[in-house]
Amino acid sequence: MRLSHNMFSEGIYKNYKRTLVKNSNAMNNISTGKKLNSAKDNPNKIAQAENLKINLLSRDAASQNIQDTNSMLQTFDGALQEMNNNISRLKQLTVQAANGTNEPEDRAVIQKEIDKIKEDMNYIANNTSFNGIVMSDSTATATAPNNKQSTIGALPDEKVDIPIYNLTNIATGIDQIDVNDPTKLNSNLKWVDDAGNTISSIRSKYGAIQSRLDNTLDDISGMNGPLTSALSSIEDADIAQESLEFSRTQIIYQASISLMVQSNKLPQDALNVLASIR
Repeated sequence: MRLSHNMFSEGIYKNYKRTLVKNSNAMNNISTGKKLNSAKDNPNKIAQAENLKINLLSRDAASQNIQDTNSMLQTFDGALQEMNNNISRLKQLTVQAANGTNEPEDRAVIQKEIDKIKEDMNYIANNTSFNGIVMSDSTATATAPNNKQSTIGALPDEKVDIPIYNLTNIATGIDQIDVNDPTKLNSNLKWVDDAGNTISSIRSKYGAIQSRLDNTLDDISGMNGPLTSALSSIEDADIAQESLEFSRTQIIYQASISLMVQSNKLPQDALNVLASIR
C-alpha cells in the first residue's frame, strides 16, 4: 500500500484560499467604502460607473460655469444700475437747463455737474470687470455687441452667448450733451432718453440670460441626484453586508486552519494503524 496524497487536506486548503480571498475583499470594501475598486471586481459595471462619473464631473463643471457667468452678469447689472441712476440725474439737469429763464452762467454751472456725471459714466464703463472681462467692449457698439460664449451643460451644444456692449459715452451718445449751447437744448433731452433706453435694454437682456441660467442650474441639480444615486448603487459598498461577510469568512478560514492541522495528521495515523497490524 502507498499513501501519496492527502486529498482531504488538499480540499480544505483550496476552500481556505477561496475564503481568504473573500475575506480580504470584504475587508478592502469596508476600508474603502466601495465594492468596485478595480475592473476585475465587476467587469460588466466598471464602464457604466466610469461613464456616470464623467457625466457627473461634467455637470459639476457646467454648474460652476453657470454660477461664474451669473456672478459676472450680476456685477455688470450693478454697474448698469448706477449708470441708470446717473442717466436719471442727467435727465433732470438737461430739463433744468432747458428753462428759458436760465442765464449762461446758470447753464455753465449745470454743465459742470453734467461733465462730472459723464466722467463717472465713462469710468464705470471702462473699469467694471469680472475676472478680467470688462463690461464695455470698445470694438462693439451700444446696440451691436461682441459675444462671449459660456458652456452651461455637458453636451457640445449647451452654450449661451453673453453680449458685451460698448457703454462708453461716445457709444451711448451722452458725450454730445452740452447745455451751454442753446441750440442743443432739445437734442440734449433726446440723447439722454436714448442712452437711458439703451442701458435699460441691455439690463433686460442680461436679466433674461440670468433667468435662463438659473433654470438650467436647477435642471442640472435635479438630474444630478438620480445620477449620483445610480453611481452609488453600482460602486458603493453596503458596509453592514460587507461586515457580515468579513465575519463569516473570518470564522470559516480560522476553522479551515484547524481542519488542515487535523487532516494533516491522517496519513500518520493511517501509518500507525498499519504498523500495528502484524
